[in-house]
Amino acid sequence: MKITREIEKQAADYVSAYLTNKLPQGYCYHNLVHTQCVVNAVNEIADATKLSDQQRLILIVAAWFHDLGYVSQVEGHEATAARMAERFLKERKVDIDEINLVKACILSTKYPQNPRSLLEQVLCDADMLHLGQKEFFNKAALLREEWSLTRQLNYNDEQWHALNLDFISKHAFHTSYCKKNYDKRKSKNILFISKLMKENKNKLTVSRAEKVETRSEGQKLAKEMKVERGVETLFKTASRNHMQLSSMADSKAHILLTINSILISIVISVLSKRVEQNYYLIWPTGLLLLVCLITVVFAVLTTKPKISKGTFTKDQVAKREANLMFFGNFHNMDLKTYDWGIKEIMNDKDYLYSSMTRDVYYLGKVLALKYRYLNIGYKVFMYGLITAVIAYGICFTCIR
Repeated sequence: MKITREIEKQAADYVSAYLTNKLPQGYCYHNLVHTQCVVNAVNEIADATKLSDQQRLILIVAAWFHDLGYVSQVEGHEATAARMAERFLKERKVDIDEINLVKACILSTKYPQNPRSLLEQVLCDADMLHLGQKEFFNKAALLREEWSLTRQLNYNDEQWHALNLDFISKHAFHTSYCKKNYDKRKSKNILFISKLMKENKNKLTVSRAEKVETRSEGQKLAKEMKVERGVETLFKTASRNHMQLSSMADSKAHILLTINSILISIVISVLSKRVEQNYYLIWPTGLLLLVCLITVVFAVLTTKPKISKGTFTKDQVAKREANLMFFGNFHNMDLKTYDWGIKEIMNDKDYLYSSMTRDVYYLGKVLALKYRYLNIGYKVFMYGLITAVIAYGICFTCIR
């Protein structure tokens, strides 16, 4: 079968989820945002080139997959992306001719680009369209950061400008539409890079001592920023995990509440009539009701919210004792006092980290209590239900 709009949508969803969940950290440029830009550029060039609807679908699918190989590797990522696209399309019974066209388009984006067909030319130009846009320097900065994080390639300004100048000067758009609409802006970008290089050369030479000091300060700052990013990631991960576990506990408690509510309704509406006629069912029925009620109590305790008085004093903030991260500690305060307290936290990094630590700690305490109640509720329900069933069995056996 041919590539359809439904397959195109599935490709978009598949690649978006794959890049979001599996792309390693550090890819500031080759990420989902870049892929979406390339897809948009393909549509723009396709409109001007007057491609058929089927050619456009082939190109859009290729655009979605073209950088997916970065998930596993940098060198040869085009070949990996082509294989992933082939597997995706084969699962949807797409004709081999169209699969080969998609793969050829993806492989043509390998640098240096050498597209042979019109479709390959469109995708290559879409991939490099930023070279002829005002956003070139912003995207170049993202690429510089990405290379530093993922390849350990660190350039000073002079080296980076020279590298960009060489790359953009050697590049040439392939489609007549891009040549007409983006070559002019690309030339301006080349001139601006040349200007930056000239300004760097004309700057006064910094003394060797100043260079050493500047480098040392930069390394120290970079180290501090790296540590701070690690701390932020730690707190984000811990808080997210606690909230997910809390949500899971509430869901499990809700299941217990639902099941036992249904059981109580059945016992009251159905078994109560039988008990009047068969007195020997009183004890197992009462036991079953008791088990359900106890389980409901512990399920409610699991989900029962606990809110404190919601106030703090300026003296507590001054002594770094108030935790303003939890709404239960400030919900009764006026905005002015709360705003003052938050600014105190923001101006004191130790107090900020201490507050975040306390917040995670007390989240854990609340979570432990939730799971303690939930564990008791599940045990009561499981063993109580077994006991009640056995009691019913004994009653029926004895009567017979």
